[in-house]
Amino acid sequence: MMIQDLRQFFHQNRSFRWLMYVSAMMLIVKVLLLFILPITPHAIEDWYIANNIVSGQGYSLSLGPTALKTPVYPFFLIPFALFGDLGLSIASATQHIMWFFAALAFMRACSLRFGEKFSTLSGFIFALHPAYLYYPFVIESTTLTVPLMIFYWYGCEFYRKQNHHQYWLMILGFIIGLCQPILLPAIFAMQLLYARPLSKKTLLALCISAFIVFAPWSLRNALTFQKFIPMKSPMWMNIYEGMAPTLSQSDIAFIENARKTHNDVQMEQFYKQVVSKRINQSPDTYARECLHRVKEFWLIPDRYSDRIFESGILISRIIPQTTLLIASLIAILLLIFRSEAFSEQGPLLWIMAGTLIYVSLIYALTQAANIRFKLDVEWLQIVLLFPIFKVLRSKPKKKGTFLS
Repeated sequence: MMIQDLRQFFHQNRSFRWLMYVSAMMLIVKVLLLFILPITPHAIEDWYIANNIVSGQGYSLSLGPTALKTPVYPFFLIPFALFGDLGLSIASATQHIMWFFAALAFMRACSLRFGEKFSTLSGFIFALHPAYLYYPFVIESTTLTVPLMIFYWYGCEFYRKQNHHQYWLMILGFIIGLCQPILLPAIFAMQLLYARPLSKKTLLALCISAFIVFAPWSLRNALTFQKFIPMKSPMWMNIYEGMAPTLSQSDIAFIENARKTHNDVQMEQFYKQVVSKRINQSPDTYARECLHRVKEFWLIPDRYSDRIFESGILISRIIPQTTLLIASLIAILLLIFRSEAFSEQGPLLWIMAGTLIYVSLIYALTQAANIRFKLDVEWLQIVLLFPIFKVLRSKPKKKGTFLS
């Protein structure tokens, strides 16, 4: 049914056809770059876990069983790991194809919720977003999380018209949460929003769906590590990695020595020891570092600060980030001061705005600073352009500021 919906939208909407043509041409170019230049996609832990599964070593990294990464993305990579190094390029090509369809689903979801005129604007912004054009070259869970989240949102919008929230959408939503746990609050909120009216049967279905998705992984962790790990092990590790550049050489040497003989789950106690000592010794320094991480999250990480005037960084990050930041702040002000104008779209927009704030807060507290962390949620800022779009298109009834 959703395929028929997209086909019908293709015939009815010229902008959608143009989006498909432009995205298809970019897809062809990117796939050719993979196999002709060739570009070697960058891989991190998920790829090595998938390789260990294929080679019979189980869900593990260098020091045996791991809970460093949740299982969805490594399992997605297993078929590609069967092809060895070539599998990296095939996985990347598959991700580019997924993002092609994600752009189409994004535009259609926007049209169902906000109307066709806004969907044209938002669809092309998403499809031409420089960072999103490039990121499928990276073998990292963001490249699966974002398309799945958009497919999920489109499915919710499609079935909303029929006043029926499908059970398979509940399961898909929780799978996305298992792929990127930081998005779980947003997933729960969207599940409750689209499943309304909330009957006992619906709430039971949500609980069963969550259990089906999360229980096998949590049980595996409990049996493997003899402790309750509902999602993944790193918490203190993340904070340690963020603090590492300012830690003493003795603390770093202590951690590096422990890493030689302890897996990621066992290492948490060592990270906690070092991090807790540092925070207790200088809580004000930690507070300043958290504020600095917020700035990095919304603008650009320090690792790129010496390149901010390079054309590639300006085009791919500085200009999009700054523009979307300003737009997001204006949109939130509009949602606050003109709430009556967004009575229908308000709940979804507030979920998206709240997700941005929540994620930036968590990444600040855990001292994370990397472009890929922001890309998990940056597409939400494109949706948040709607309040501005609506206000600019509406005819003012009386003179005054846009907040009056």
